[in-house]
Formats: sequence, C-alpha cells, structure tokens
Amino acid sequence: MKKLSVFMLVLCCFSILAACSTDPVKKDLITYINDGMLPLAQDETAVTDKYEAVTKDDNADDLTLYNTLNDEIIPEYSKFVDKVEAVKTETPEVRAVHEIYIKAVNIQNEAMITMVDALDKQDLNLVNESNAKLSEGRKLIRDFQEQLNTLAKKHDVEMNKN
Repeated sequence: MKKLSVFMLVLCCFSILAACSTDPVKKDLITYINDGMLPLAQDETAVTDKYEAVTKDDNADDLTLYNTLNDEIIPEYSKFVDKVEAVKTETPEVRAVHEIYIKAVNIQNEAMITMVDALDKQDLNLVNESNAKLSEGRKLIRDFQEQLNTLAKKHDVEMNKN
C-alpha cells in the first residue's frame, strides 16, 4: 500500500510539473487560430469575393465599381478590420504575427478607399496608388502566413491546410 501511495505522489508531481511546463505560446497560438482567426475567415472571403467579382467583371463600368466599393465592400471590409483589430492575444510572439495581419488588412482597406477617390476624381495616379497599396497588403498577408507557419512549427502546432 505504501508503494502505491508513493507512486501516486510521484505521478501527481509529474502531472503538476507537466502542467507547469505547458508552452504558453502554443496555447495562445491555438486559441488565436481557432477562436480568433477562423471565425473571421468567412467574413474575409465574403468581402474579397465581392471585390474580385466587381473588379474582374468586364461589363462593370467605373460607376458600378464606385458604387459597389462605396456602398458594400468598404463598409463590410471596415467591419472586418475592426473585428481583426479586436482579436486578443496573450503572448508577444503571437501578437507580433497578428500585428502583421492588422497592418495588411488596414492597407487593403486604405487601397479600396483610395480607389473610390480615384474613381471619383478620375485620377490615374490615385488608381496606381491604390493598386500599389493592394500589392503591399497582399505581400504582408503572405508575410503573415509565413510567420504564422514558422511559429506553428516552432511550437508544434499542426495547422490544417483546407
């Protein structure tokens, strides 16, 4: 009986030590992905699909693009940006990665606002500025994805690629 109680004591101590050694970055990263970012993916897809549809439509004129951006896309994307900025993180490592994404979506939002201004003023320079901002936003999103994958690998977090 005494051997059993010593074994239980050792087992309990091991469990407590294992709990204490839990990787806070891993925990934060899993929460960030599952509870913070995955719920926003549908919002992002919906608004970017609208943007792509109107910009790739050969029949859409400047007025259609202007109205769709102004009335639908920008308001929806601005709400999406607010939700992204509201995502909380617990560790500096996850926060640093999230900051890249925040910067990316804000630049893309600025790009769409600039495009509305360009269409309103019929200013080709503003169109070019908008396109440059969109490119910068896309680059930052690629950087975000790369940094997220690197952090996940470093902390043994398996990410599904659906």
